[in-house]
Order: sequence, then structure tokens, then C-alpha cells
Amino acid sequence: MIAMPVKTNTIEGVLAPLFGHAKYFSLSDAQGNVTIHKNDADGGVKVVPFLSHLGVKTVFLNHVGEKPFHLLLKHNIEVYFAGKERITFQEALEKFHNGLLEKVTVVNYMSLLGEDDHHHHEHDHGGGCGCGN
Repeated sequence: MIAMPVKTNTIEGVLAPLFGHAKYFSLSDAQGNVTIHKNDADGGVKVVPFLSHLGVKTVFLNHVGEKPFHLLLKHNIEVYFAGKERITFQEALEKFHNGLLEKVTVVNYMSLLGEDDHHHHEHDHGGGCGCGN
């Protein structure tokens, strides 16, 4: 099951920027059937068990906090970056199936899903950039 937070309860739902406070989630099963689920959970860490209970294995996002991100991984839910532009669930699904969405890992989380660009700070956490220096 694939999920994406959306702004409206329509099949043409557009990606909602706030994972934990999205009003709805669009879900697609293996056959491509799309359903819309109202999000009654409040906050990202409460949304993760809700999605897990629905059988979600993949989510498309453009922002998520660190705690919910790590909780998604703990629940074996893969996270893919849907981009910063306006995108519908159907468009995101098409990009995903064509291998055009980037998988988010603990390594690239900050550059893809972390705080907005004006909040970015360069920090050396000892891990380096892995660029072979």
C-alpha cells in the first residue's frame, strides 16, 4: 500500500506539505485502486501507527519531522521525496513507478525532507560527506 498526505478528499488530491497535520491520506493498493482516508491522528508520530495499521509500506512526502521519519523507518515504511513542486497523488504514483522519486534515507534526510532551506545549517557530525577526502 502506498500513501501520500493530501489536502482534499478527492482522487485528484494534491500533496499536503505537513505530514502530521494533513487532513487526508490518499492510498493506492497493488492493483492501483485509490482510496482516501481522513486523518484523525494529530501529529506525525501519531500518524505513523495509523498508516501502519492501514497496511502502508511506502509514503510520498515533501517534508516530515525527524521523529516521525525515524518512526516510519521503524515501522518498515519506505519514504520517497515527492519534490517541492505541486504534485497530485496520481502524478507521484506515475513518477514512483517510473523510478523518478528519490528514496529518503538517514543519510539524505536533511537535504530532502529536513527544515526549509533558510533553516539549513552546515554541521559536521563526524560522518563527513562521504566524498572520499
